[in-house]
Amino acid sequence: MRISVAMATYNGETTIVEQLMSIFKQSLPVDEVIICDDCSKDNTAAVVEKYISDNKLSDKIKIIVNEHNLGYASNFVKAMYECHGDYIFFCDQDDIWYPDRVKKMMDVMEANSKIQVLGSEFEPFIDSDNALSVPGWELREFKNDGSVEKVVFDSHNIFIGCQGCTMCVRQSFAQRIRPYWFEGWAHDEFVWKLSLSVDGLYIYHYKSLKRRVHDKNVSLHKMHDMAVRLKFLENLGKSHKATLKFSEDINAEEYKIKLLEKNIKATDLRIKLLKDKKYFNTVPLAIRYSDCYHKARAILMELYMAIKQ
Repeated sequence: MRISVAMATYNGETTIVEQLMSIFKQSLPVDEVIICDDCSKDNTAAVVEKYISDNKLSDKIKIIVNEHNLGYASNFVKAMYECHGDYIFFCDQDDIWYPDRVKKMMDVMEANSKIQVLGSEFEPFIDSDNALSVPGWELREFKNDGSVEKVVFDSHNIFIGCQGCTMCVRQSFAQRIRPYWFEGWAHDEFVWKLSLSVDGLYIYHYKSLKRRVHDKNVSLHKMHDMAVRLKFLENLGKSHKATLKFSEDINAEEYKIKLLEKNIKATDLRIKLLKDKKYFNTVPLAIRYSDCYHKARAILMELYMAIKQ
């Protein structure tokens, strides 16, 4: 059993050493750490190279500096597919892993071959005065009781429900789904949705890491800007379609197909509401497609955005 860590970095010189130290203090050692640096403007690459040299870890850590900026999503997927281990842990540049994170998650995955992707919980810690807040709904779902929960395919769980930095994915599954990825599809949503399709998505109710919360957390930014919202919806629609294609190819149950088709239709209506000012799309969205929103209040918010612009 070989264990890989996939890390995407960008301007992480101040935190990355602390993260690497936590990885190499694991009770179950990792075999490799693949770091893809997305053209950092600071000394991230140099800091990593010094850490490798100082700790004689050239056989454990590989850093790849991109020739041009790929963006957060594509850079993480690149790191994932550079990994060679049987299991791949996703890793942010600024978190701190608890010492038994790898061992405990490996114990769970080795005990259940049906698990293709395993998410876990985290302990947030504030690192800046103007730090973004972790959603309350997410923290309320944490149990930290060591239980393992299968995530069922339904209208709620189509939307990603845990942080990518907490996830581990089987290499065999990562390779299986590789043809379905598209440029810009976030690594965590990619493996979340496709593992959901094969009933292989599980959550381990264990706080496996300390997550640094600051003003630059990508996953915590709001989407009240029209251009940002439209980009999100366009990618959401593409992700639904890719998941549908995968589900059809594996002969998934009919209810999964129907639910994905419904979400594709809803996303198209939402895009036309915002882009083409189709205000009356709000009526079918509220009546027939309200379960195709992660949060119900988004229906009125998007109507307001369409009118305001």
